[in-house]
Amino acid sequence: MRSTKERNSNFELLRIIAMLFIIFHHSVVHGLLNNNTSIGGWTPVATKVWLTTFTGQMVATLGKVAVGIFVMISGYFLVNSSINGKKSFKKILMLVVQVYLYSIIIYFVAVHFKWVNPKSTIVLQQTFLPLFYNSCWFVSEYILLYLVYPYINVALHNITRQQYRNLIIIIAITFTLVPTLIPNFGSYGWYGQLVVFILYYLIGGYIRLYGTKHECLLGTFLTIAGAALMAVVIFYYDYMGATTHNQQFYHNSFINIAGQFSPSIVLMATGIILLFKNMHLGHNRLINTIAATTFGVYLIHDNPIMEQMIWLKWLKMPALLVPNVKHYLITAVIVCPLIFIICSLIDYVRILIFNVISFIFSKFSRSK
Repeated sequence: MRSTKERNSNFELLRIIAMLFIIFHHSVVHGLLNNNTSIGGWTPVATKVWLTTFTGQMVATLGKVAVGIFVMISGYFLVNSSINGKKSFKKILMLVVQVYLYSIIIYFVAVHFKWVNPKSTIVLQQTFLPLFYNSCWFVSEYILLYLVYPYINVALHNITRQQYRNLIIIIAITFTLVPTLIPNFGSYGWYGQLVVFILYYLIGGYIRLYGTKHECLLGTFLTIAGAALMAVVIFYYDYMGATTHNQQFYHNSFINIAGQFSPSIVLMATGIILLFKNMHLGHNRLINTIAATTFGVYLIHDNPIMEQMIWLKWLKMPALLVPNVKHYLITAVIVCPLIFIICSLIDYVRILIFNVISFIFSKFSRSK
């Protein structure tokens, strides 16, 4: 998920925080509310746990915000880049190599410990074709964005600031506001996700090229306004679901209000980017080193096999969907950072091994 070799520690710290957001998100969608009506599943929501459901939904929105943050950071650093076929190919190749490396290693570990049926068609498809069976949807969308960003840049550098701003507004209204206000307006599918990724890229690029006045104040306002709007609307829908026993309220509260197409998500991600842009951390080697492992953290903990083992088999997160919300909150606050640390250490070892292999290969090439 890095976009440049020249790392800014402000944004590297934000990468770490964003990945923690994603782990908290997964603790809900793959755990606490797994298959629950409140996140688009089919299990009805019990009235007595509506407050815990609401809390889980709010925590889950962090993951959507994190996706926006990661892509906006890419836009911020890549907007001034030109077309470089060799560099782009190497970047995409390394992403794909990491995806397959972890997918295959986790598969064989799971087979060894008998976590999965090694002959299961679904397991085999997710393991050996992870980019085509929604196992790594973020990576698939990011690769598509990475293929087209140089051409996007050409357009962005040949339009005025006003035209750039209008382009952001048009895409934001069409692909975030309209789907939220009119859920049946249309199903954008996978290409809708790509357009939203492009929107995030445009916002990150705009902040890099032009910036805005009073960025800290604006960032604070956007973050708080987006979170408050999200909380009020979701609370209303969940409360109505609890009092009327209409499960559709729970479904609407998350799918239509807190999904990736939500304008509140865009507001929060943009606000957080503005805040971190104006932080002054200087160069911090530790932060940069940890941030380099965030993509690995994502690939390990959100692997289809691992998500089942972590959230359902080992932690039994759905059992925490009880009236007392503190049981989930305490567990999540302890477990999610721990998952990040373990996965980060694993990927750090992977980075060391890759560096050694790269060093040996370069030395061999020079000796020829």
